[in-house]
This record gives sequence, C-alpha cells and structure tokens, in this order.
Amino acid sequence: MAKRFNNLDAALKYLRPASAGEDGVVPDAPAGTPLKKYQDWKAGKVDIDYPRSASSNPGKIVKVSIKPFALPAASTDEYVITMSNRAQGQYALFGLSAAALGAAAVDNNDIKAIGFKPAKASCRNVTGTTPTSVTSKLTGISYKTKADVAYVFPFGAITAQPSYSDQKAAILALVTAAGESKTVSFIPEKF
Repeated sequence: MAKRFNNLDAALKYLRPASAGEDGVVPDAPAGTPLKKYQDWKAGKVDIDYPRSASSNPGKIVKVSIKPFALPAASTDEYVITMSNRAQGQYALFGLSAAALGAAAVDNNDIKAIGFKPAKASCRNVTGTTPTSVTSKLTGISYKTKADVAYVFPFGAITAQPSYSDQKAAILALVTAAGESKTVSFIPEKF
C-alpha cells in the first residue's frame, strides 16, 4: 500500500484492543469519519472509480526495447516493453529523450519476457497557478491541488548510467532542469 495511507493503516491498527493481539479483529471505526470511509474501501465494501479524461487516455500502445538493470553491464540483451503513444510524444516537455531513457526501436533479437516490468519515471507538469479544492473519494477530506498533466516513461540502463541509481539521478537532473513546474517520481523494475 502507498506511503500516503500509512497513517490511516496505523489508526486502524490502534483501534484494536491491546488484549486482542496482532491477529485480533479490528473493530469498526466511528461512523461518518474519514477513517470509516477508508476502512470500508480497504475491506472492499465500496468501489471507487477514477474516470480518465479523454485527454489522458494513452492512445495507441507502442513497443520499444530497453536494457533491464538486472542484467550485467556487459550484456547486450534488450527486452520488449510497451508504452503509450501519448507519453512517447512528450519526452521533450520534461527535458528527456528516447536515448536518455534507454528506449530504442524493437528488433528481432529483443526478448519478450512475461512478467518483466520496466522501471518507470512518473513525470508531472503543473499547469495551474491557482489551487482548487478537491474532496478525496477515499476519506472525504478536502485537499488543494493545481491542474496538471502527467506521463509515465519506462526506462532502462544505458552505457553512461548502467545502474538504476545512476539512471534515476540522471533523469531527475534532466526533469529538474526542464523547469520548476516539473516533478518526477520513480517506480523500480520488477525482474
């Protein structure tokens, strides 16, 4: 579960009486509270939908190849992955390029591995200047956010940055240099 839910998970844990032990049943949170809304969602009692706007749909899915970080630096093997055509057209917005991400055209020697998930850079460009109030569907608590667009770019090892930490630092530097309205977070690969 995401770190942002740690405080809610801890609150649910502390509802359980100390005498019940680690495996004891967690009682229901007080009705009408944000904690109760979260507890119901976590238990699967409510289904929350986050519909995508038409402008954020991925469009056509394209195949590219990358070199996984789990392979030795000397390896020349590349794996076939997919990314959205929408994201592929937005490298420059974040100061990135296919070469900087280690993405290349697919050829016949590339490996199609079932279960492999590439490392990803989740980039956000804040386009709004005035925060608007939004209500969380999970807790019912109001928070402020600015308008933005986001893209997810898969990335792999390149000669200059053969390790995940080196490549991550290089991508962070490029996105930071692209402007203060740009942010990036990372998801490691699963090999």
